Amino acid sequence: MRIIKLCIFLFSLNMLAQNGTLNSSQKQEFKTSVIEKSNNIKSFSAEFSQTKHMKMMDGNPESHGKVYYKSPNTLKWEYIKPYDYQLLFKDSKLFIVEEGQLSEVDLSSNKLFDKMGELVAGSVNGKILMADKDFDITYHHAGENVKALIIPKDQNLRGMFKEIWINFNQEHLIRSVRLIDPSGDYTEILMKNIKINQPIPPSVFQN
Repeated sequence: MRIIKLCIFLFSLNMLAQNGTLNSSQKQEFKTSVIEKSNNIKSFSAEFSQTKHMKMMDGNPESHGKVYYKSPNTLKWEYIKPYDYQLLFKDSKLFIVEEGQLSEVDLSSNKLFDKMGELVAGSVNGKILMADKDFDITYHHAGENVKALIIPKDQNLRGMFKEIWINFNQEHLIRSVRLIDPSGDYTEILMKNIKINQPIPPSVFQN
């Protein structure tokens, strides 16, 4: 009986270790690995599915599309289903295409959108882990993988996103992002068919 209790106790400790926070050396090792990988990313593309979870709504609206990134700071989110919608961060500007209409936001004169741009790009290439001055970041075990809890320090940005969870795969590349708003509703973005440093046609980043 004591042996069974001891096995259960050791199993419980193992489960806690797998789901607890990383210790200092694990944190530094993981962060260094992600930043090294992000510094070597010259281009990135992937397919994504995005699901909105809302307490006051029956069902979870889902959309699909593609994301493209080119170093150092060009990023495009292209929604394909169920509607056509594009967000292009380029040259300190945000270009939005909705129903064939193009609008433009100057990020250099809009601090909130500028922070949004940094958040979105940093969430894709992993460099958000370097932004300690703008975000409080803690690291947690997720089975054999790692997830980062990111809390904006900027009050305006925190009014949009209370928490951001970024899940990394075993290669320390971003697998999914969860954006939680102050009400507790959240948006889950899952990525697949990730391609690193593969050619992306220049036309993709034309607005």
